[in-house]
Amino acid sequence: MWEQKSTTPNRVIDMISPEKIYAGLDVGKESIEAVFVDESGNRVGELSFSNDHSGYEQFLKKLQTLREKGAKIVVGAEGHAGNLSPLDQYLNDESFQFLSLHPLKVRRFKDILGQPQKTDNYDAYVIADFLRSREDQLENSPRFDPTIQEVKKLSRTYKDLEEQINRYTNQLDEALTEYFPEFLGDEFPDLTTKTSLRLLNEYGSLKEIRELDADELSQFLHEASRGHYGEKLASQLLDTVTSIKRSPLAEEAYRLKIETLTDLLLRVKKHSEEIKKRIGKLLDDWEDAQIVLSLWGAGNTTVGRLLGEVETIDRFDGSDPLGLFCGVSPVPHSSGKYSTDRTTQRVNKRAKDAIMQIARCSIQHNPESKRYYDKKRKEGKSHWHAIKCLARQLIRVIYAMLRDRTYYQPDKNSKQSAEQKKEVEAVPA
Repeated sequence: MWEQKSTTPNRVIDMISPEKIYAGLDVGKESIEAVFVDESGNRVGELSFSNDHSGYEQFLKKLQTLREKGAKIVVGAEGHAGNLSPLDQYLNDESFQFLSLHPLKVRRFKDILGQPQKTDNYDAYVIADFLRSREDQLENSPRFDPTIQEVKKLSRTYKDLEEQINRYTNQLDEALTEYFPEFLGDEFPDLTTKTSLRLLNEYGSLKEIRELDADELSQFLHEASRGHYGEKLASQLLDTVTSIKRSPLAEEAYRLKIETLTDLLLRVKKHSEEIKKRIGKLLDDWEDAQIVLSLWGAGNTTVGRLLGEVETIDRFDGSDPLGLFCGVSPVPHSSGKYSTDRTTQRVNKRAKDAIMQIARCSIQHNPESKRYYDKKRKEGKSHWHAIKCLARQLIRVIYAMLRDRTYYQPDKNSKQSAEQKKEVEAVPA
């Protein structure tokens, strides 16, 4: 056993005989609480360290000391691989076993133990004891792969930026509906085009457009659209603005709001496009990604989001656990003669969003997916239920493709032209 030499918050741990030691981590924004237990579940030490480089070095030094004395160290924390970065990366780099624990499982385990106190130290102890009692049932965090981690982070950022674009676009549409509804006509049916955004950003009020010369506006549109628009659109826009006789209230306020929103949209869209290109380049050198991209309807951004969260299928015993992780497989539930399926909270929402998007796109580009979807609809299932069923089938296909290292092989009677492939690649995420 180990002797606790002091009762200070950072106890010094000495080992008399080699054994397995479990370190539970309760991670806070500024500090991390670690509690160590032995194979019998006895608390044998604890350490509180800062959530920064110096704190990580302090924790790793303690683990190195224990390992040098013959102990096998198992470290665990709530969350998924990557969420504790850079600490979990440090642990992997130093070849310490790190287990990622699902918060719901830890909470249920805590309910069984009871909760005599609610402190970070006690939470870390619960995690350590959970590691000890459930080690053989837990998922070992995969080794860090730079490509996977970069795709994961970039895909999450890309999705966040797309949500911001939608939010700012809706706000811009609302402002124009109140101030300049005539702009939302046939001339500019899509507010998110660079031409319309640049025009509104440069000339965000009726007054500014009225003061423009026809040739000046024509030249601006020609340059902004790279030659797609010009004199004709300039003439239509000036005629529309001239026909408006009203003097809008709070015109300056609307001008500032439109200028602000278009400025944000132009900037966010620029970064979004750059991230999308970077994801595409990373997927070019990732064999797993190229295998999944062979599916008709799978695009770079959706595949990047899916595989970035999944990381590797080696984490899963089969397609059903992978389907549960992606939120498209039900959990059987029965009691006596009663039997049904339930949804589970063990869902990675980002992975679910990605596979559902792939399923929606595959209906348009894969005849086999379309036939399966139509079959489910004829069975009386709703649109989204049928999509979810298709996503579950695609998970099985993806798992088999990655397991066997084979590309998608459609029905022999189905053919996909080069034009279709280009169209699939251009499907937005």
